[in-house]
Amino acid sequence: MIDINEKFTVAAAPERVYEVLSDPNAVVECVAGASLGDSHEDGSFDGMMTVKFSALRISFKGRVKLDLDPGTRSGTVHARGRDGQGGTKFQANATFQITPVDGGASSEVTATGEVELSGKLASVIEGAATAVVKRMTGEFVEALSLRCASGDALLGSAPKPAPAAAEGNSTAPATASGGGDAPPVPGVLLLHGFGGSPNSLRPWGEALADAGMAVSIPRLPGHGTRWQDLDRTGEDDWLAAAEQALTALREDHEQVFVMGLSLGATLALRLAQRRRSDVAGVVMVNAVLDGLPGTSGILRLIRRSVKATANDVKKRGAVDVGYARVGLRSAAALRRLGAAARDAAGATAVPVLVVSSKHDHVVPSEQSRRLYGALPGGSRERLEFSDSYHVVPVDNDAAALFARSVEFVHGRTLIKT
Repeated sequence: MIDINEKFTVAAAPERVYEVLSDPNAVVECVAGASLGDSHEDGSFDGMMTVKFSALRISFKGRVKLDLDPGTRSGTVHARGRDGQGGTKFQANATFQITPVDGGASSEVTATGEVELSGKLASVIEGAATAVVKRMTGEFVEALSLRCASGDALLGSAPKPAPAAAEGNSTAPATASGGGDAPPVPGVLLLHGFGGSPNSLRPWGEALADAGMAVSIPRLPGHGTRWQDLDRTGEDDWLAAAEQALTALREDHEQVFVMGLSLGATLALRLAQRRRSDVAGVVMVNAVLDGLPGTSGILRLIRRSVKATANDVKKRGAVDVGYARVGLRSAAALRRLGAAARDAAGATAVPVLVVSSKHDHVVPSEQSRRLYGALPGGSRERLEFSDSYHVVPVDNDAAALFARSVEFVHGRTLIKT
């Protein structure tokens, strides 16, 4: 018998934590070695999980069911199955409860339950269970915190159509396409940084939405779970997700501006280069063009990852949630993406605002200065901040960035918002 009695705090509001914990697919993203299979009529799922017990790696297959109580933000997980070779059977029941702490800004999660084992490996598993549960809980809490901060966001909306004009009245507002009832609302695609999440861009998105824009902040592949997941993705995955989000915005908005931080800034420039007719302008904040320092060369041959420069924010009390490590495979993909954007800079045909931080500990500001010099002279603008580090949207110069972004869009929209 393995007892489960865990309590941990997540830096997210209870409703957000419950939203993630009540979604089996989101939960699986937070559990290393776990995957979901087919669903069944009773609401259960086929599942598989590989767990390391001392020197053994054991793969379990079984059926999982989740019973939820939204009113109390609680739920019960029922699972049963056996290991891959059928030598050990298990049956588990665990209940979780979410309660607010820190005035509702964070959540305390308690999990209680038990796992019954039978078969030839039961004694081995039970002997290592305490250490395994502690390790897996720590990994799960870290991944859950990131996942809670990493939901896609859609902010702002198009204005309601204006009342139809009387016949023969030519004063009714027209869209830029020559018809319709409401003035066009510019769309903005915001793309987050490498190893980061949409949460770091939410204040920026809210400022743009307050200025009358429709904002999309997607979660890029490999983000919001574990750094190992990011290391299994590359530039093609990130570009495909960004292009999909751009296409969705273009369906509803005649003009779309693309803005981003770090990796997101590099993606923004690549979108403008690849789909110039769909992008009205680009705002790039601390773009990565030459890769991240300390992630190239012979190091890739002897190590899988390096420590990340996390929470590079100057403002006291501000927090940016991101991965604690940088996978060197994904870092190489980031370097390739940056090289492609840099090499095509001279052919960029849309207005670009290049923003950098003078004291950036993640990406040297020299990368942005060189990019600015490579862009066509008639369509480039430059802005440098001295009171913020890498993550400007949550730092001391955030308000100035937001105001300049709004000004950038308003100066180029077909009809001012």
